Amino acid sequence: MKTLKIRLVLAGVAAVLAVSPALAAPKAPVEIRTTSPQGNVMAGEVILPEAAGPRPVVLLISGTGRQSRDFESFGGRYRPHRDIAEALLARDIGVIRFDERNTGASTGDHKTARSADLQNDIASILDAAAKVPGVDPKRIYLFGHSEGAVLAERLSIERKDIAGIVLIGAPGKSGRLMTLDQNRVVTPRTPGMSDADFEKAVDAAQAKEVEFLKTRPSLNDLLELDALGLGRQVKVPALILEGAEDWQVQPPQGERLAKAMTEAGNREVTYRRLPRVGHLMTDNPPGVTDYDKLTDYAVAPSVLEAVTTWVSAHN
Repeated sequence: MKTLKIRLVLAGVAAVLAVSPALAAPKAPVEIRTTSPQGNVMAGEVILPEAAGPRPVVLLISGTGRQSRDFESFGGRYRPHRDIAEALLARDIGVIRFDERNTGASTGDHKTARSADLQNDIASILDAAAKVPGVDPKRIYLFGHSEGAVLAERLSIERKDIAGIVLIGAPGKSGRLMTLDQNRVVTPRTPGMSDADFEKAVDAAQAKEVEFLKTRPSLNDLLELDALGLGRQVKVPALILEGAEDWQVQPPQGERLAKAMTEAGNREVTYRRLPRVGHLMTDNPPGVTDYDKLTDYAVAPSVLEAVTTWVSAHN
C-alpha cells in the first residue's frame, strides 16, 4: 500500500477487499441480510459468546471508505474489526459486523452515498441484528472509529435503543480544519523554504484536497461538521479514546469532545488518551506518519483493554 494520502481524511486507511479466513468465535456467526431505505442489500453478522442468556452486543463502525466486516488492509495484516471482535467475545460480549456498500455481500455505491445514507445503512443492520435470538436489545453498544465515530454519535442521538457508545479517533472539529491539520503534517518543507512559502504550499495542498472531498458526498457532508455541537447532543454513556500519536485526528480533539459532552449535561463520559497509539488504533511510534513503516498492525492492547473493560463495566 502506498503512503497514506490526505484524502483519506477521516478513516486513516482504505480497505483491501479480499476474502478473509473465518473469525475464531465460540459460536458460528448468524448471517443477516436486510434492505436499506435506498433499496440496497446490507449484509452482516452477529457473533455471540457461549455465555447463556441474552447478551450485550457491540456494533463496529469503521471510518471513511468502503470496508469489509474485518476492515482488512495492508495485505491482510490489518484487521481491526477482527481484533476487537475477538477481544469482546473473550469477555462474553457479542459483536455485530457488516459489509459496507459495494463490499462483500452488500450492494449499492459507496462513492455516491451521503453521510445520512451510510447512517441509514447502519440503522438497517441494527434493526435486523436486534431480532437475532441471544441479542439483548436493551444492551446494544456502538463502536465508532473516525468518521464512524460521527455516525455512532448521530445514531445514539436519534435512536432510543443505544445503551452507550465507544469512540476512537473521533473528530473534535470540522473536516475542513482536520484536513488543514493533516496538510501541515504531510506537506514537504524543503531546506531553506521560508515560512511564507511553506504556508503557500499548505494552502495549495488544502485547496486541492478540499476539491476532491467535494466530489464524495459523504466526505463533503463532513467538511463543515460542527463536531462539538454534535457531541453536546449525546446523552448516552460514552467512552472516548484518543491516540496520542494520531496525526489525522490530532489531539486534543477527543478531549475537547469529551468536555463538550460533559458540559452539556452528560455525566457518563469517560476520556482516555492512549500513549503510542495512532489513528489506525495500532502501536504507533512517536513521529511516524507513514503507515507502511509500522511493524505491528494489530489493534493495540491498550485499546482492546479500554473497550472491553468499559463495556463490561456497563453490564
